[in-house]
Amino acid sequence: MEFSPGTAEIGVCVVLISSSVIGNTSLIYCTRRCISEQLRTSFMLIFSLAYVHLINSLVVDVLKIVYASGVGLNSASCKAFTFTAMSTTSLAIWFTLYIAMLYCFKLHQVVHPPVEAATTNHRKYHLVLLSALWVTGFGVCSPLLLYTEKTGKLFKENETCQQFSNSIYAECKAEYKNYHIEVLYGKIFLVTIDFLPLLFMILIGFRILYLFWEYKKATSGGIWMGDDATEAEILRACKRVLLLILLIASLWISYFVLFYCLKNFKSYYFAPPILTALSSGYSAVSPYLLMLINYTVQVKMRCFCYKGEKKPASLSAVDVSPYA
Repeated sequence: MEFSPGTAEIGVCVVLISSSVIGNTSLIYCTRRCISEQLRTSFMLIFSLAYVHLINSLVVDVLKIVYASGVGLNSASCKAFTFTAMSTTSLAIWFTLYIAMLYCFKLHQVVHPPVEAATTNHRKYHLVLLSALWVTGFGVCSPLLLYTEKTGKLFKENETCQQFSNSIYAECKAEYKNYHIEVLYGKIFLVTIDFLPLLFMILIGFRILYLFWEYKKATSGGIWMGDDATEAEILRACKRVLLLILLIASLWISYFVLFYCLKNFKSYYFAPPILTALSSGYSAVSPYLLMLINYTVQVKMRCFCYKGEKKPASLSAVDVSPYA
């Protein structure tokens, strides 16, 4: 069997879909069991992010496999591909930012304990905000359903672009038919709704590092009196959040540079597999980091993998802290 860019892209998609479906399905199963016990904001965020990843994998990556296999896409499939790819990417960034902000706030409470007891009656507000993010994410990308069309083989006369003409990115493009709409919406707005949250997320990452430095300074100076189970959980979770920030920022920036800034890159035969790995890599890798963020989810995951193993007794110690 002759190796081709389409074969490579199919292989990458199969690996990414398998990793994403296994990881996110397990994460949703364990998180739902945790939510049934106590509705915590971190569980709702993890649950939402896992669903976004599943939608991306089962729609975007599956359509890439279909197209790379030689099956043509109609206009409806192109609309679904472009809309889902853009909306799930934005939602993944927004939910990751939400998680980073939540644990940065928790870490701040650990390092700088409040004078009064922390109030925990904000779950309804978080639920409303999560619902608003879902609606906004799909709403701001809905114009793509109108503008995206099947463009066909665009580069038949240009041999240097012949390989890219077999890519789904060339087959399904947004044709705005208006220069001002293309610039304001297609090139500025759609990039800004991803770039600004990413920039803010990176700043939060530096804030978390600074809080870690303050925590280490306090403990090494012999002043720190805390170090209970929940504080240890928050410290572990913030380390995973830093990895999530590094992962999603590096993947998004790499994809943006290769796809939008390096115009000749899309003409190379190895471009589609690389772009696929960058665009869907976060969906495939992040669920395994999300499993390590919350201790209760870790316990559920262990019980899911080893059904004969009982819950550790220390689980109850995690839920009684005001920082939870």
